[in-house]
Amino acid sequence: MRKNGFSLIELMIALAVLTIIATVAVPKVQVWNARNRGLQAVVEILSDFSKARSIAGYTVVGDKNKGKIEIPVKADGSTSTKMPVYVGIRLQTAMVFRAHEYAIYQKETMKVSDWASANVLKRNRLPDTVFIVKINNFDNISATAAANDVSKRLVFTSNGLVKTQGGTDSSSSETFATANKVSCGKESTPMNSLVFSAIVKSEISGTEKDAVWYKLDIDQAGEYHICMAFASESSYSSSIFTNNGNTLSL
Repeated sequence: MRKNGFSLIELMIALAVLTIIATVAVPKVQVWNARNRGLQAVVEILSDFSKARSIAGYTVVGDKNKGKIEIPVKADGSTSTKMPVYVGIRLQTAMVFRAHEYAIYQKETMKVSDWASANVLKRNRLPDTVFIVKINNFDNISATAAANDVSKRLVFTSNGLVKTQGGTDSSSSETFATANKVSCGKESTPMNSLVFSAIVKSEISGTEKDAVWYKLDIDQAGEYHICMAFASESSYSSSIFTNNGNTLSL
């Protein structure tokens, strides 16, 4: 009986066709994965920025001696005592950014130098191929930036503003920029004074150069704009988002 099967030549032709398809498809898959990883990181930063901004407006009841006021009260005609009254206190909230992660911190003290002992409300780890390379006017984000690293920290006020600090804890400003618009290629989007801007890089093939870049801008009103660009650059430069052919406003 004759058995059906494939000859060696047929198998070699099929393998060659599969190799060609894989050669064409793999780079596209790598770009797609890098784009998704980067966009997911930007969306997470945007969401947690809004969350931290909202938490900063909360008022809580103090514990122990924090938020406690003692009011003199006469129990009878001859005895006086003190009645403890607990009032609401506002906890300090901040975000600290590192190269592959960021965290939301909160503390009770108003001292600006006590962030090292603050509680961590949330920590988000990004993929190893996704980097936070710039926050506001500060770049060179390290992988080990501490809570007391003022140039990588955003402090949120109770009225929704953001304090960006650089150099020393004593120097701070309510907003870091006063731009009326943000640009993505040749397009521009009207915005109020910016309170936050982040540059995120997502590597395509595990190398330093080929990457998808994202720029996230948020203004005082909470409006945001995301610009995406493809660029073969190992370090960030503003020209990445000015090339009309490689940029896309999201």
